[in-house]
Amino acid sequence: MTFDLLVGSVNQACLNTFGRAFVFRRIESSPPAESFSISGILESGIETEDMPPAEGSTYARLWMQSGDIDPAPQKGDEIASGTTVYKIVRMEEDAGGGLWLLLRQDRGVT
Repeated sequence: MTFDLLVGSVNQACLNTFGRAFVFRRIESSPPAESFSISGILESGIETEDMPPAEGSTYARLWMQSGDIDPAPQKGDEIASGTTVYKIVRMEEDAGGGLWLLLRQDRGVT
């Protein structure tokens, strides 16, 4: 078994155990505003912003498989949980086929 297959198996096991469903919404797309369900592991409240756009705004990180969104997500796209909508601020791929999304809390879900 190759290293990539082993890492892929570990990644999938982590998502199966700790992952939650989120809604990804592409902001700049044609046709506009496509959205679909993704699975990821969210770390919320990891850092408070120096100059938040709203009272109590925080950053969060979402880890997911890098190939789950094609084409890749872009800065400004949205990730929604059941209670919060986040904007993607930055993306970082890891060596094991994962993708870290740094998210800014944008608004609550009503």
